[in-house]
Amino acid sequence: MKKLVIIFILILSAKGFSQSYFSGKINYCTPQKEDSKKKFDVVIKALQFPKLYERATRGMVHVAAQDSTYCDAYFMAGYLFRLQEKYEEALAYYYVADSLAQNRSPEFKQNLAIEMMRIERADLAREKFQEMVKYFPTNPEGYYGIANTAIVLNDFDNGLSNLKKAEKLYESSGEVKVDVKYMYGMLNCLKENYEEALPYFDEVYSTYKKDKGYLSLYALTLIKVGKAKNDEKLIKKAWKTYEKIKDIQGPEDLSEKIKKEFS
Repeated sequence: MKKLVIIFILILSAKGFSQSYFSGKINYCTPQKEDSKKKFDVVIKALQFPKLYERATRGMVHVAAQDSTYCDAYFMAGYLFRLQEKYEEALAYYYVADSLAQNRSPEFKQNLAIEMMRIERADLAREKFQEMVKYFPTNPEGYYGIANTAIVLNDFDNGLSNLKKAEKLYESSGEVKVDVKYMYGMLNCLKENYEEALPYFDEVYSTYKKDKGYLSLYALTLIKVGKAKNDEKLIKKAWKTYEKIKDIQGPEDLSEKIKKEFS
C-alpha cells in the first residue's frame, strides 16, 4: 500500500511539473533528421487522445530507432508506454532518454525514478532524485522525491529534511501542494511522531478521505494520540476511521500495528 500511495503521488507531481515540457516547446536533444521534431510535435498533440496512444507509440519508437541520439523521442515513447501501463517498456525507454540527455532534463530523471519505484527499486529511484538535487538544486521535485523514497527506505529523518527543502522551494514559487502536507503526516506517523503527524492528516482530510492508505495511517495516528491523551473524542474518531479500512490488506508491519491498537 505504501508503494502504491507513493507512486500515485509521484505521478501527480510529475504530471504537474512536466506541463511545460509537454507543451512541445522544450527539447533536450537536437534531432539529426529533419522530420523527427515534426513527428514529435504531432505526438505531443496526440497525448490528449487515448485512442491514438498505440499509433503514437509506434511513431515515436520508429523515430527513436531512426534518430538514435534524439533523447526526446525515447522519452516520449517511454511516456506513451507508461500511459498504456506497459511499464517495462517505459522503463527501458526512459533509461535511454536520461542517458542521452546527459543530465540536462529533470523531467527524464523524475519519470525514470517513478518507474524504478514501481519495480520496487527505491534505492535506484533515490539515486535519480539525488541527481536531480545535484544538477537542479532550485527544483523542489528532487527533494520531494527523496522524501517519498524515505517512506520505503525507512530513513524518515532524511525524508523530513528533504521535504522541508522542497516545501521552501514550492513556497518561493507561490504554492505548497497538498500532498506535501500529506507527506509530512506520513513520515511523522511512520517515525511514530503521532502528535506531530495528526495536524497534517487533519489538514488534508478533504482531499484524501477516500484513499485507503491515508485512512490507515490516519486511523493509527488518531488512536495513538487519543490513547496518549485519554481523549475519548479522538478514540471514537479513530474507530470510525478504522471501520473503513479494517478489511484492507496493507503492508504487514503497518497492518500489525493497526490491528494491535484496535484489538
